[in-house]
Amino acid sequence: MKKPQFVTKFTDRHGKVRYRFRRKGYPAHYFKAPFGTKAFEREYAACLEQEKPAIGTDRIAPGSVSDVIARYYSDSAFLDLRPATQLVYRGVLERFRAKFGNDPMRAFDAKRIQRVMNAMRHKPHAASRLRKLLAQLFTVARRERIVPGTFDPVKDTRPPKAESEGYHRWTEDELAQFEAKHPLGTKPRLAFALLLYGAQRSGDVRYLTHSAIAGGRIRLKQSKTSNAIDVPVVEPLRAALEAGPMGDVLVLENNRGKAFTAKGFYNMVKRACIAAGLPHCSAHGLRKAAARRLRDANCSDDEGMAITGHKTVREYRRYAGDSGNAERADSAMQKAYGVSNPVE
Repeated sequence: MKKPQFVTKFTDRHGKVRYRFRRKGYPAHYFKAPFGTKAFEREYAACLEQEKPAIGTDRIAPGSVSDVIARYYSDSAFLDLRPATQLVYRGVLERFRAKFGNDPMRAFDAKRIQRVMNAMRHKPHAASRLRKLLAQLFTVARRERIVPGTFDPVKDTRPPKAESEGYHRWTEDELAQFEAKHPLGTKPRLAFALLLYGAQRSGDVRYLTHSAIAGGRIRLKQSKTSNAIDVPVVEPLRAALEAGPMGDVLVLENNRGKAFTAKGFYNMVKRACIAAGLPHCSAHGLRKAAARRLRDANCSDDEGMAITGHKTVREYRRYAGDSGNAERADSAMQKAYGVSNPVE
């Protein structure tokens, strides 16, 4: 396999051959996964997708927000994260740095942080993620004695309450509408089938290999949680796989025969949703629809989580939703009151 652009090979002081990503103006990255593996490709894709730091961030004032962010990037708390998570966290922190990078870290008391939270009421999930990262920044700042050891302003703040459930969970009518617009044999339909009938994340679908779906099963280790997944290929997915079009190396490849980037995959599915008259739908909502179908089929939490790979019942139920269950309600009322049918 040829080394990708911006990747260099070197031998470290222990005599071990290693690879790193070096691109002018971007943070360097030392690869953890072996060269040539799918995990290596995921790390490389994350490096390409990261935002370029703002001009002037190399001139950092000691004790500033930028100083603490730079220290956090070299801390184990950040380096031990998965590349995809690092990419997300960098995006959040670089946007925060662009606004407040030159401000002293100790200037961010609870009152000021809460003002930032209040200003982000229209983006509650983003506010909650920023607050979580600020807590980690202050951990670094206290350890490095940039702020006093007792200075912990984040604990006295609250993020705005999230009123929405995030990405829209597709309804059965919307699923049928998409399939009617995009027939078998098209790339949007294949992506749709992998997301819905495989119930996996976009990040895992983008790097799904032919060997991962051999023998009529989907076998993979989820990139986000490292959970091992072994689920059967159901008939609608089998039909989509047979119709294709599948790539030479990966099941889904872009027009250049490479893995889709996160943005490229999102845009491909989004364009297909718009063409089907579903502009409010997205790729992530298909995984939620898959979880909802499992719930509607009265699967136990353990059974559903074996398919989706969620680590907690709470998170699985959040994806599956809770629209009530008429059969269970009727059974409960029958046991309690001898009522089997609702009064008309």
